[in-house]
Amino acid sequence: MNSNQHSRYVLIQRFSLLLLLVLLITGCERDVEIDLPIDQNMLVIEGQIEAGKAPKVLVSRNRGFFDTFPANLEDFIEKFIVQDAVVTVNDGTKTVNLQFVFDPMNYPYFYYTSNELTGEVGKTYKLHVAAEGKEVSATTIIPPPVALDSIFFRLNVFDKEEDSLGFVFARLTDPDTLGNAYKLYSKRNSEKEYFPVEAASFNDEYINGLTIEFFNQRSTQPFGQKDTFIKEDFFYTLGDTVYIKFCSMGWKEVDFFRTFDIARNSNGNPFAAPTLIKSNIIGGLGVWCGLGASYDTLITSK
Repeated sequence: MNSNQHSRYVLIQRFSLLLLLVLLITGCERDVEIDLPIDQNMLVIEGQIEAGKAPKVLVSRNRGFFDTFPANLEDFIEKFIVQDAVVTVNDGTKTVNLQFVFDPMNYPYFYYTSNELTGEVGKTYKLHVAAEGKEVSATTIIPPPVALDSIFFRLNVFDKEEDSLGFVFARLTDPDTLGNAYKLYSKRNSEKEYFPVEAASFNDEYINGLTIEFFNQRSTQPFGQKDTFIKEDFFYTLGDTVYIKFCSMGWKEVDFFRTFDIARNSNGNPFAAPTLIKSNIIGGLGVWCGLGASYDTLITSK
């Protein structure tokens, strides 16, 4: 075979390979139609009752996947916040009607509450909400609080050059009876409210009766998300006063928070598996949660 024939042979081979690749790609194409579920108008509950405190219940409406989120506070309140619901809580002895309040100093700002009822450890609380032709209900219990053994500060171990930023670590000894579940909240310095710590909701399925250590990053305050990552918003700083609220709760309740965190963190990730957010609300979405809370304070130092 001379050089010209060899060149034509190579060219034909390459063309044939390209043609085969094109046929494979086009042969795999097909029109896929996905029937998205019709958005159901449902009530969403974000409610809690903590030992020694009055209940707080936020009642809102769900939002369709493709719905535009309101651009201002007035539209948000009108479209999502339910202000005329009939909300009651029964503690096994009496049923109390909760009243709607706007409280800009306490999250979630728009909620139903009553000073006629305060949480007690060991009691079961039944929630009932009627609004807009719908009724939802849920039951929760306030478990005994489980205190952390200790909390302490460590500089960021992932950056050997770091000399001021770090995490607050906690040491916990889980009781030797299976069935405990926990959620961690925190605030720092002059922050007014405790807010959930990312990925710090868990049960004792694998740690029953054991002593463990875990770290927590700074909790995110409402509307505190930024478009750019700033290390100081993720870590604690030397000299911070850190307030820890460690809550015991039921397994179903912690399952809501755990699956909610997973779904939120995978939002927009094309490689993440869909996550079904578990709820203990019958007839609606969200959570009604009894909290047995213990508190601790730490001033961060080396």
